This record gives sequence, C-alpha cells and structure tokens, in this order.
Amino acid sequence: MKKEVLTSRQGYAIPCHNCLNGENRAVIVCHGFGSSKKSPMVQALNETLPRHGIGVYSFDFPSHGESPVWQEGLRVPFCLEDLAVVEEHVRAHLPGVRVGYFGSSFGAYITLLYLASGRGQGRRAFLRSAAVTMPKLVQSWVDARAEADLDRRGYFVPDYDYVREMRITRAFLQDLEDHDLFRYDSMGPARLQMIHGGQDDVAPAEDARRFARQFGARLVEIPGGEHRLMGPGELEQVLESALAFFLAPE
Repeated sequence: MKKEVLTSRQGYAIPCHNCLNGENRAVIVCHGFGSSKKSPMVQALNETLPRHGIGVYSFDFPSHGESPVWQEGLRVPFCLEDLAVVEEHVRAHLPGVRVGYFGSSFGAYITLLYLASGRGQGRRAFLRSAAVTMPKLVQSWVDARAEADLDRRGYFVPDYDYVREMRITRAFLQDLEDHDLFRYDSMGPARLQMIHGGQDDVAPAEDARRFARQFGARLVEIPGGEHRLMGPGELEQVLESALAFFLAPE
C-alpha cells in the first residue's frame, strides 16, 4: 500500500491509500460518516480484493481521517468533487481500467449521488449499509442543544463516538436537504448491489428496501445484521458478496 496526497479542486489535501498494482479492475472505496480510509472494512478490502486481481484506492472525505480541513470542508459538493478527483487519478494511473465503487453508509450515499449526477464512469457500485436517507438521519440529530451550538459557534457535534470529532454546520445540513436521493429519476447506468443488516438502527433496512425497489438495485439482507455488519461471519459475507459482484462478467 502506498500513501498518496491528491489536491482537491478547492486546494486542500486529499489523503489517499493506493493499493493498485497494474490491475485492469479497480475499486474506489468511500468510507462511512465519521470513519476513514483506515477503517476495518477498508483494510479488509485492501487485503482481499488485490489477491483476486482487483486494485483498491481509498481516501479520506473532508474533515474525516487525516483530512486537514475541519467543519468548513464538510460539504456534500466537496465530497462529490473529491471522489471525481480520485477517479480521474485512478484512470490516469491505469489507462483502460474498469472502475467500480464500494461505499459504506455515508460513503454509499455520496457514491449514489455521484452516479445520479452523471459524473461516475464506473459501471458497478457495491453499497454496504447504505444511508439512503442521510438527510433524514442527520436532521434527527438536531435537537435543542444542537440548535444552541449552531447559533453559538456555528456547528454542533453529534453524540456519537466517532474516530474524529464530527462538526455539523448549517451549510452541511442544507447540502443534505438539497441532495435527497429519492428525488432523482435514476442512479445512472451502473449496476447496483446492496448489502444491509435487517437490524440496522442507523440506516433502517426498510429504507434500503424502498430504495432497491425504486432504483432496481439488488439487495442482500442479513437478517440479524446491525449497521456495521461486523458480527460473526458478517464481514466475510460482505467480502464474498463484493468480490463476486466485482468479478462477475460485464
């Protein structure tokens, strides 16, 4: 694995991990909210996919992981632009590569927005515990204390033990309101595969089912699975499903 730093269209650094070794297939990984490119799921992909001829490229969203920016960088348009910068870099590094996407939770939401906008050129997207109703999820965190913090210091911090302190601004809340996945007519031409826990209390399975029906995604549901899908045998099931999806013939 090679560490790289790309430059965003706004001029800040995008910390990346490059696990590409000349393969003709590559997967760009988008981590979840409050997570990073160093998450257990991303590390498992780094170890598994290259053994089967699939390169992996991961990066930190703004204000996540090793990103140098804080709340001012946590904007949906910036996340989308950073994903575009990463895809351009991967395609320049491996001309002719077949690109796919692996998104977890918030990363799946960003991946789907990216595809719906027509920016993504990849033909496959694997979506783990997709937060397809991310606007509603984050809005549920805005209580009286959060409102007071937004007025006093311009952001609030969700009451959750994230890897890095997450600071939510009104600008980010507005971004989410402006980017509701269910308002789109299509997610583009890419094939979509979802895997979701039936006991997910963060991104409810009923929302994943509704999304799959509306946009024609294939949904694999793990009945007892929670949001992280890290229970006994669940990580292995995610990896097996992702590998089969990315290796399947066009």
